Amino acid sequence: MRHIRADIQVLRAIAVLSVLMYHFDLPGLKQGFLGVDIFFVISGYLMSGVIIGEMDQSRFQAGRFYLRRARRLLPAAFAMLLMVTAVAPFVLTTGMLRDYAAQLLGAVSFSANIVLWQQSGYFDGVAVLKPLLHTWSLALEEQYYFALPLVLVLAGTRWRAPVLLALMLASLVLCQWGLTQDPSATFYLLPTRAWELMIGSLCALPTMQRLAQPKVDTGWVMLGVMALGLLWGVDAVHPRGDAVLVCLCTAGLILWPSHALQSTRLWMRPLHWIGDRSYSLYLVHWPLIALAKSIWITGVPSPVRVALLLGSLGLAHVLYILVEQPFRHIETAGALAKRLLWIGLPLLIASGLMWQRLHPHDDRDWAHLLRPNQGFGIACEYDTDFTPRDKCADAPQPQTMVWGDSYAMHLIPALQGQASLGGVVQATRSVCTPMLDYARQAPGDPAGRGAQCLAFNKSVLQYLHDTPEIRYVVLSSRWQYYFDDPVVNAQGQLVHPSAVDLARSMQEVVRQLRQLHKKVIVVSPPALWGPGIDLGLCTERHALGLITVMASTHADCSFSLRAAHAQQQQVRAVLSELERRADVPVIQLDAFNCHGDLCATTIDGTPVYRDFGHLSHDGARLLGQKWALPEQIQRLAR
Repeated sequence: MRHIRADIQVLRAIAVLSVLMYHFDLPGLKQGFLGVDIFFVISGYLMSGVIIGEMDQSRFQAGRFYLRRARRLLPAAFAMLLMVTAVAPFVLTTGMLRDYAAQLLGAVSFSANIVLWQQSGYFDGVAVLKPLLHTWSLALEEQYYFALPLVLVLAGTRWRAPVLLALMLASLVLCQWGLTQDPSATFYLLPTRAWELMIGSLCALPTMQRLAQPKVDTGWVMLGVMALGLLWGVDAVHPRGDAVLVCLCTAGLILWPSHALQSTRLWMRPLHWIGDRSYSLYLVHWPLIALAKSIWITGVPSPVRVALLLGSLGLAHVLYILVEQPFRHIETAGALAKRLLWIGLPLLIASGLMWQRLHPHDDRDWAHLLRPNQGFGIACEYDTDFTPRDKCADAPQPQTMVWGDSYAMHLIPALQGQASLGGVVQATRSVCTPMLDYARQAPGDPAGRGAQCLAFNKSVLQYLHDTPEIRYVVLSSRWQYYFDDPVVNAQGQLVHPSAVDLARSMQEVVRQLRQLHKKVIVVSPPALWGPGIDLGLCTERHALGLITVMASTHADCSFSLRAAHAQQQQVRAVLSELERRADVPVIQLDAFNCHGDLCATTIDGTPVYRDFGHLSHDGARLLGQKWALPEQIQRLAR
């Protein structure tokens, strides 16, 4: 049995605690996800050391090596999968449950990284709701260990170091290139992440071990640099500079053990305890917070997050004592298979029950009901200057234009096919309000999308100048991002416009439209519950009877109009000022689904919203049919 180095157990504790603090949204570690990169180097070092040591003694057997890997990884992983699979049907929506079923198959077949790559990027908003997201790293490690023995055999003793070094550099270069081509694939797939494990493998070479003879303790320096990466980061793109930094620091601490990490004093024992249980802790922590984020759709409260963190420690200890340790002493594959049946059979039963849940009593296709509402279609979400497209109009010579951002797009189902409007043409670009003076500039965006937005709006105005057939122009936008995000003016300067400034800019657009003899009307955003709170998801969860905890709302997802007005106070100020200055009518959409102080998220069983603020296709159609939006536009526009 290999000697367990106390300093490596501490490194494991640092890695897993970093990941936990990041995943539980605790303050302190901005780049806590780098703990996984630390794990990769440690794992590469330990497993490569086993393989190389046995090969040098001519006693390496692939079957025996993989048996050890199986008894180390599978029992605790299966136990975690059993617990999550038993709970998932009562927490996840039908679409999320289908994704979970694919993740489960990926987890047991060591292909979870490939499955998750196909589903979403690790840092995508939807990824935080996937209970098995964390299994991508386990799958990637095992894929590496299926390939490593073959590489070492083919390289031979003489060529081990140059071959591993060449492969490590090739993987690193491929990773950096891949980040510019397909960041999601680069994050998840072995060829672009193998360099981190190979750094550990290089550390395990006997040659490197002989060279590691430090004269001074450099541990504090490397720990400090590692802390810099974990606390603040050195790179906004991952895995790039930040990953290289922590991987090299981890390798340095492995080759030149720090006296600080080797201490066995009392104050270090909690880190040793966590390091011993780091695998179980990594397994159980993520499903707890991911399922909680599905349940608390308005955000998991801080006390709950702390309780889940403590619960992760307790659950990991139980898993370590009752599952991890007993299985480590099993000698044969047959005995391991028999013992695994006690976990595998209940997992199969839970999977069968989950399969039944995929056919809920509410047989509506929620993925279709809550699909993106881009108006006439994705072709009408312009990323160039405006030119009319056949797919973006419902008549050869339409008389009504809808101009704005995604909050203009979602009005189209309410207006299309309405004879009173004489046909509708869509002129929309995401996050681009119909103004000529100000545009949102995405943080860190080098492409100058603010300038592109202003150019798009000028092209729309030119089209209106050249198209006298257009009689009505409907303007709509979210506007809130002018108060939340960076804004550029027509000269490309960063500015901070007030509600009055924005109203003046909109007033100028209205003035120019009226000079072109167009009748103008403005449509507000719908009533919103709060930033980032997915009303469409809330509606779906309520319909499916899933475990859901909400704050400041009713069980059916309806919410307070007073609270909605408070959320949109700045936008309402812009529209009020515009209405006063330009004498332009503003249709307030909160009158559609809000009565008294209550805003409904469903009308006649139809979901009004598709996400946190956009109308669903069917909700927009109700806006046209029940609320007569086309007739209001024709009657009020001036």
